[in-house]
This record gives sequence, structure tokens and C-alpha cells, in this order.
Amino acid sequence: MYSFAPSEKQQQLQISLAEFIRQELAPLLNPDAKTFPSEAWAKAGEQRLQGLAIPETYGGCGLDAMDVFLALETLGYHSEDNGFNFAISAHLLACTVPVWLFGTEGLKAEYLPGLSNGARIAANAMTEPASGSNAFRMQTTALPLESGGFMLHGNKCFSSNAPVADVLVAYAANDPERAHMGGITAFLIDRKKHSFSTGTPLEKAGLHTCPLGDVFFDRTQVEAHFVLGKMGRGALVFNRSMEWERSCLGATHIGNMQRLLDKAAKLIKNTDAGAFGEAVRQEIAYWQAQLDAVRINGYAQAWQLSQKKANPRGAASSKLLISELYKKMTVALCNCLGEKQYLDGDFNRSQADALSSTIYSGTSEIQKQIIAQSIGL
Repeated sequence: MYSFAPSEKQQQLQISLAEFIRQELAPLLNPDAKTFPSEAWAKAGEQRLQGLAIPETYGGCGLDAMDVFLALETLGYHSEDNGFNFAISAHLLACTVPVWLFGTEGLKAEYLPGLSNGARIAANAMTEPASGSNAFRMQTTALPLESGGFMLHGNKCFSSNAPVADVLVAYAANDPERAHMGGITAFLIDRKKHSFSTGTPLEKAGLHTCPLGDVFFDRTQVEAHFVLGKMGRGALVFNRSMEWERSCLGATHIGNMQRLLDKAAKLIKNTDAGAFGEAVRQEIAYWQAQLDAVRINGYAQAWQLSQKKANPRGAASSKLLISELYKKMTVALCNCLGEKQYLDGDFNRSQADALSSTIYSGTSEIQKQIIAQSIGL
């Protein structure tokens, strides 16, 4: 059974990482900027934050999923740049992890060190304009060539990190009629070796330092050894990557929420008596209790993943509960603190940053569908 008390090694990881973020990383971040923080990305790479889960033999930290969760929770607490935190998490969980799990030895040896140390930036190219939440109903095609390679044609949208990405983990249909039942293939695409283009960063409400954009494949030729897993097995690659993302990405949200609650409590204690009534204190206490509950759920799912126990329902539950709480809590804190919240932009910024949390990695409705199917509904 799992334990919710961090081990001595995990506590030391959190302490050392917190010190690094406060002393070296945070000074390079500007949460109000609208550009990708390249200098901070390189600094994070010195501690291999982009490769937390990757074995040391490939240049990563060699942490299991539980360790990764605790590390990302620490990042979310001590870094107020939620866009940067999201960029790190998306790069690691949706891109670097599937290269590690499904890439050939040659691909892993060539790409994982750079993906882990910040030398490369990765983006996941899955979502398409016409597919909606049915991600496998894609129109981007991967036509097999006589040479053994593939020709990709189509476009992707809402791809985090895409405008600045060096590599993509991209999905295309080798047999559209079969879709996820053997008709989707996953690829590692290198901007220096393969011809694809990306659109200008999209304007969005939050997460400004994580650029979001379109990806365009125009008869892009990709060699066979850039396939992740096997041809037609891209759905497996995607689902495994989503299990990691849904299990661990919410850790940054938990860290962010705890930071906001700690700030709120400090603000109330340091404000003249009577400025906040008992109702406000009870409101803060209520959200702390809610956060404690979803944190335990998140730990449980991360522990399951660290034991290599597939649990799609657990991942969906964790993602659903954390993201829904994230949106509701950030709104509630701004409401109950009134004008005092404007003294610290962290509250308002986090409210905007939380808006998309119930959409990326699969909407809340998709998570409910996964849970419903798991109980026979």
C-alpha cells in the first residue's frame, strides 16, 4: 500500500528543488511577460527539470512518478509563473516521456539528453481544428512510402510550446477508417530534419509564457526510424502519455493553490482586525480542506503510476478533481478577498491561468466519460 508521508529522499528532493527555484530560477521568470523565458528554460535544464522521469542513462533524473509529482508540486508552489510551469510539464509528460517509453534506442540516445537538459524544446501535436474532443478522428495523414518512411500532410492546432519547439511528438492517420484501432501512428519530428512550419503564438487569457500555436505539415517526409512504437499503434503511445500527464501535471496546480491559500491566510492575519469577517476565514478553511483531499487523491494516483500499475480511471479522476478545484478556488479566493487581492497579482493571474485547466489533457467531460466507462456505464 502507498504512504502519503514523503520519504527522507523525497523530502530532500523538495528542499533542494525549492532552494534552486527561489534562488536561481524565479529571478529569471516574469509571470506577466508574453514571451517564452528562454534563459529560465536553460537554467531549469541545469537541474534536468525537463527530464525528471527520464532514466539517468539517457540524461534525466531517474525519478519515478511519485517523485515527479512531488517535484512538480514544489515547482508550482515556488514559481509564480504558471505558464512556465505548464511549459515544463507539457514538454516532459506529453513529449519526453513517450520518446523514452516508445522510441528506438537510437532515438532515445540522440534526443533524450537534449530534451532533459533544456537544449531542446518539445511540443505535442495531436489536436486538430475539426476533431474536437474526439482526438483520434484526425485528418492529418501519414502516407506510407516505398522507401519505408511516411509522408505527413495536415495541420494541428492548440499545440503548447509549438512556436518555439525544436521537436514534435506528432500523431497522424495511416488508416483513417481504423482510427485508434490500428490506424494512428506516432512520430518524433525534428525541425532541423523535417519540413514543418508553425504559426505565430495565439493570444490567450492566461499561461502567457507558454506559447500556443498551430503546426502545419505540407507533404513532410519522415523516415521510418522516427516512428514511436509501431505503425498503427499511436493510440497506445498517446494514451500512455496522457496517463502520465493526467497523473502528474496537476501537481503544479496543487502547488499553486497551496501558495495562494498561504498568501490569503497571511494577508488576513496581517490586515487590521475587522477587515475580514469570520465568513472569510471559514471560506479559506473550506478551500484548504478541499485541497488536502484532492492532494491525497493525486498522491495515490502518482503512486499507482510509479508502481507501473495502469489505472486510466485513477488518472482521469485525479485530473478531473484537481482541475475543477483549481478553477473554482481561484475564483473564490478573488471574490472573498475583495479589493485586497489586487495587492498581489498572483491571485488574478492564477484565476486567468486556471481557465484552461479543465480543457487541456482532455476536457472534464472526457475524464467523466473515462470514469463512467470504467464502472460499466
